[in-house]
Amino acid sequence: MTQLLVLSEHDITKTFTIADAIGAVEDAYVQKAKGTGVAWPMVYEQFAPGEADMDIRSGELAGSGLFGLKLTAWFGANPERGLPEIFGTVLLCDDRTGEPLALLNGSALTGMRTGAAGALGVAHLARKDARTLLVCGAGHQAAFQIAATLILRPAIDHVMVWDPRHASAPVARVEQIEAQVAQLLADADASSSARIEAVADGKAAVGAADAIITVTPATEPFIEADWVRPGTHLSCVGADMPGKQELASDLVAAARLFCDDHAQSVASGEFEVPAAQGAIAPEDIAAELGEVIAGTAAGRTAEDEITVFDTSGIAVQDLASAKTAYDRAVDAGLGTAVNL
Repeated sequence: MTQLLVLSEHDITKTFTIADAIGAVEDAYVQKAKGTGVAWPMVYEQFAPGEADMDIRSGELAGSGLFGLKLTAWFGANPERGLPEIFGTVLLCDDRTGEPLALLNGSALTGMRTGAAGALGVAHLARKDARTLLVCGAGHQAAFQIAATLILRPAIDHVMVWDPRHASAPVARVEQIEAQVAQLLADADASSSARIEAVADGKAAVGAADAIITVTPATEPFIEADWVRPGTHLSCVGADMPGKQELASDLVAAARLFCDDHAQSVASGEFEVPAAQGAIAPEDIAAELGEVIAGTAAGRTAEDEITVFDTSGIAVQDLASAKTAYDRAVDAGLGTAVNL
């Protein structure tokens, strides 16, 4: 009889921190670069266009002895039913036997692993003297992106938050983000004195930033090429489905490009639309970030180079994070064991 460990959101957040997510995602990227991690093609279906959809991202981490998947379902009308808009579930399996090991609340993992991914782009591609970070988007992801970046780049002392969907500065929301960032850092035994500021002038903020993280659902670009200073790095997180785009295509064409997965970045990531328009070709992507981290590909090659990292989300990020959370839960005696 197979025993499966079920981990709730409470179980995961009790032991899994943003620092754990950074370590897990970095390991996943390196495994992918070395060939022991594989991201399989995404499955995406709409139940009702613009109302409800689901996607399945699966893969293998042979270096960790497992394979599995994350199923994410979005139902836009759920808040009216008193339910979350998004449900995520991660299944881990042993890659020697196929035995299911754990079923985890994916939503509890996704925020931290996504924040880790965007921040790793900044850590490995931004100029070493970067001091100012701009986060475009004031939603759920903003705090995770900021906290992870401040851990990896402690020299950053000024963070701006701009919401491209609204004309005014998101002052009240940034107060909430500040508290969330402080808690995420405290849970990871970290801290930062960086100033977090709400801004309304996106063009000015882009021009002042050394590093930019975009995390919006945009389907029309909101950062223009002439806004961006030479030497800026941009981590693009929001474009995770076909048709989404946050950067103008000519900006992408002028930059040195990186991704977490070549095929996915031009199929449903930030580089999909520029590639379809002919602004770039798939071979214009310099490397996957994991190759840069592993030392098998060059990252930034000049101080005045604009670099762009597309992270559209791949299963190995979820699997590595889930494995760490699973190990922590087993050590702490958390979770509910179910006999299948």
